[in-house]
Amino acid sequence: EAILEIAWIIAVSVALGMDAFSFSLALGLLGIRNRIAIRLALVVAIFHVLMPLFGLWVGQKLGNLFGDIAIGIGALLLFWLGGKMIWGALKGGETKSAIPSLKGWGMYGLAASVSLDALSVGFSLGTFVSRIIPAILIMGLTAGVMTGGGVLLGRRMGTWLGNKAEALGGVILLLIGLKMGLGIIF
Repeated sequence: EAILEIAWIIAVSVALGMDAFSFSLALGLLGIRNRIAIRLALVVAIFHVLMPLFGLWVGQKLGNLFGDIAIGIGALLLFWLGGKMIWGALKGGETKSAIPSLKGWGMYGLAASVSLDALSVGFSLGTFVSRIIPAILIMGLTAGVMTGGGVLLGRRMGTWLGNKAEALGGVILLLIGLKMGLGIIF
């Protein structure tokens, strides 16, 4: 039974980390500095630890309504960012201007938006996992590693794609927002 629980935690951790991976891939396509990429990976990891805990608490208090509203806000944010990046690519403007601000509160907002699915997992976490703290630490570590990996892969692809990288990054963000939005509806 413990092996089955660990397998479930790893599978959920990878699934939760996919949004962070895709998002960081988009940022890597545009090129962000190493220091910012490392900080982003750490912040995403922390959010993937805190969001399930918060979701567990909120789930006990408010139920699924709050989760759907939070995910809807995150989906809208990603639609907006993706649209801004695509518009910038079509306009032929400077690529760096489409990179969402990763200074100050901007990094925390972006990390929260890709961690909202972890909030939803937190609503039912106590029913599937007997050891919550190790489970959420695995989720956070996985998301942090996937974020760093996404930035690195995005950089390599960005060099190869040239100025089309901004549009591809925007499409990726739109698709993540669509996935989040459809998850609420269905």
